[in-house]
Amino acid sequence: MKGTLALEMPGLPVMANVELENALRKLIAERGLPLYRMMGFQLGWVDEKGEPLNHPSPDRTHGALALASAQAVSGDFRPAIRYAVAVELVENFSEIHVDVEDGNTERAGRSSIWWTWGPAQAINAGDGMHAMARLALYDLRLDGTTPDRVAAALKTLDEATLRLCEGEYLDIAYQERLALSVNDFLEMAEARSGALFGCAARLGAMASPQGTPQAADSLAEFGSKLGTARQVAGDIAAFWGEHERDQVQQGRLIAKKKNLPVVHAMATADATTRRRLGDLYVQRVLDPSAIKTVAGMLEASGSRRFAQDTLARLLAEADSALASAGLDQKGTEMLRMAARQIAGATG
Repeated sequence: MKGTLALEMPGLPVMANVELENALRKLIAERGLPLYRMMGFQLGWVDEKGEPLNHPSPDRTHGALALASAQAVSGDFRPAIRYAVAVELVENFSEIHVDVEDGNTERAGRSSIWWTWGPAQAINAGDGMHAMARLALYDLRLDGTTPDRVAAALKTLDEATLRLCEGEYLDIAYQERLALSVNDFLEMAEARSGALFGCAARLGAMASPQGTPQAADSLAEFGSKLGTARQVAGDIAAFWGEHERDQVQQGRLIAKKKNLPVVHAMATADATTRRRLGDLYVQRVLDPSAIKTVAGMLEASGSRRFAQDTLARLLAEADSALASAGLDQKGTEMLRMAARQIAGATG
């Protein structure tokens, strides 16, 4: 299965991924209804019949960022385990719902939940994971966390989840719009992709005994810029990636979901290019055979370069936010390197 394992996060101890995975498994294993087998399937632990899978767990990037933020702030990831569980469950809740919305039949090299069990049960599984994310934070009381800190963590998660839903709304609403400004697109991307990364980084700081309000605010901004950069990097990879695009990327292109290079070209390219793109994107779906043609037009119009420059700018803004968090040099460099890995960028 494709994905970046938490144990690969620069500066994060190998045991961080193990402890995150164990905490996720414990929360779900305590419940026996087949609904939770669907959740285990989504999380990469079992097949459709509930049989264990013998391969590494998939992407835990959001949880890993929460743990890395705690590690960078205080030198210890462990206080952030429950927080990391919560953001991972929200991310997977979102993925399940997005697969239903976009009609994705595959995710991470396997059938999506809705394709296996149907959209109604997929929605149940996603909503259940959202509820369990909140319960994971409510269980902070078992660690002696004060009620006001539990409430603050729940508020942070809920605000990010609502912002994520706003981003998904805009992503769908913009699907059939030919004219869209770059700023509108980036605001959508910051909500859709940046909100939960910002939440993960903030929760990591909140979990740490040494975490200050300034550190939490700065890391939230860092995570938000990083998440937006991740979407832009994905937009670039969808057209020009070194590897074959996955089913989710393919589905977004075919469904005409907005992509930064396309938005830029529609706004700035010469009249002939805009007309040719408009003819392609006015169709009900984008013919897969036209993707290469579109990529060529975007390259010629300078939109690939614009997207690359935007990615670099977003990472620079993430660095700037990180610099204001008051971390030591080791913690700052750890998160800076993690950002490059998460965004799929180098340098």
